[in-house]
Amino acid sequence: MAFYTELVEVTLFYFVYKRRIIDYGILGRLLLIQSYSYITYGVENLFFQLIGKQDTSINSMICGFIFVLIEYILFTKTTVVENLDNEYGKVYFFLILYLYFGSIAVYYLANYVIKIDILAYTIAIIIIIGQLIFSLYIYNSSKKIRQDKLSLQQIKDLKTYTQQLESSQRSLRKFKHDYQNMLLSLKLSAKKSHDKELIDKLAEYSSKTLEDEVLWQFNDVDNVKDELLKSLFISKLNRIFQDNIQYSFECRDVIDSLSNKYNAFDIIRILGITYDNAIEESLELGDEARIDTMVYRENGELEIEIKNRCRNTDLTIQDMKKSGFTTKKNHDGLGLANIEELSQPYNDIFINYQIKDGWFTFLMVMSI
Repeated sequence: MAFYTELVEVTLFYFVYKRRIIDYGILGRLLLIQSYSYITYGVENLFFQLIGKQDTSINSMICGFIFVLIEYILFTKTTVVENLDNEYGKVYFFLILYLYFGSIAVYYLANYVIKIDILAYTIAIIIIIGQLIFSLYIYNSSKKIRQDKLSLQQIKDLKTYTQQLESSQRSLRKFKHDYQNMLLSLKLSAKKSHDKELIDKLAEYSSKTLEDEVLWQFNDVDNVKDELLKSLFISKLNRIFQDNIQYSFECRDVIDSLSNKYNAFDIIRILGITYDNAIEESLELGDEARIDTMVYRENGELEIEIKNRCRNTDLTIQDMKKSGFTTKKNHDGLGLANIEELSQPYNDIFINYQIKDGWFTFLMVMSI
């Protein structure tokens, strides 16, 4: 009955606090608390059997206070719970689910199937702790694999950027050489009064070369010297280009590096979420889609503005900031709410959103 009572409790809490149809964050938190209760119950019983004392009400109260204190520290001062809200949260949830059912199985085996003695409890606790260590190992390994994959993608994007620059430089050098020859021919032809025909050919040749989109794909990105920031811009611009979305990128000032007062990965994640939202909206919008990026540096401040065309909607910015909000099917809805959470620790980061005339505008201002 205890198991079914806790199952009903978890179910009720889930339906009260869930933010979407399947909320891995809320369910994971509930199962984590239940798993902790099973583990601490086993530890408490093992402790009293080892010291040879009876588990009285006073002793249980003392142990209960200690375990609640540890639970508070564990769930509020560490990243045990926060891991459910990041991009690897779904994987982390299934590890908690595995730990939860494993803890239940070991608990009932130790209490109702195996003879209750010190050895049974010791084995049960060792198995549960072993499961916990194994689960954390699997989670960290999975996270590292994804991060390594991301690093490889960044290297690939930088390689693409380098190759594109080299190709652009070769094209410009070739064009310069051909252009000089064309000018020389024009000078000679002018003497024969055929200059208009040659000028038209020269204009057509110039237009074909200078208007090549690939030639200007990463225009101005070279002014961004910070490696993480440059890698992000290259990655997102390359994705936008591959998805055939109209775009522009402007950065006339040299951006050496981000301020040391910020965690660079927080800034990158904020911009990454903004770009992902803009790209997803652009793919929904179709041919009218466009994404514009402007990077400014002025008076010791860095301003990054990302604008994208958006569909007509009655939604407000406050609606979009709510945790779990999404207009997309099978989407976790961690957009603006996640941006707010990432920027919250920094008092000198200003972030503003605006929806006006069919454009969604993201603006971030910070020290540099």
